[in-house]
Amino acid sequence: MKDIISQISEQKMLVKLNKELYEKMAVMTAAYKFTDLCTILIEPVDEFTVGVYFESKNNNINIEKISKEFCNEVLDQQVRLDIEKKYGNIRELIYQQAFAPVKNLDKEIKI
Repeated sequence: MKDIISQISEQKMLVKLNKELYEKMAVMTAAYKFTDLCTILIEPVDEFTVGVYFESKNNNINIEKISKEFCNEVLDQQVRLDIEKKYGNIRELIYQQAFAPVKNLDKEIKI
């Protein structure tokens, strides 16, 4: 993790993410969850890496802990995206079936 997370100053951290593993949407969604605690800047480091810079809004928070929590959150968001791509159509079919109008309801109701 040493190469992924680096401390820039006392209240600034950098998390480097591989663009082949993490999509832009996963990075942005994960970063947004920490905007109440940190000022966040996302920019390319090189062709294969995106940098997520964290700067504490409050000196009482542990910026290293926040950057590690971000790593877990970005992984979670990427897994969600991957699952949606793979199984999203099934969820949509279930939704459509659940809310589809019931045909011939009169024949099914026995009073």
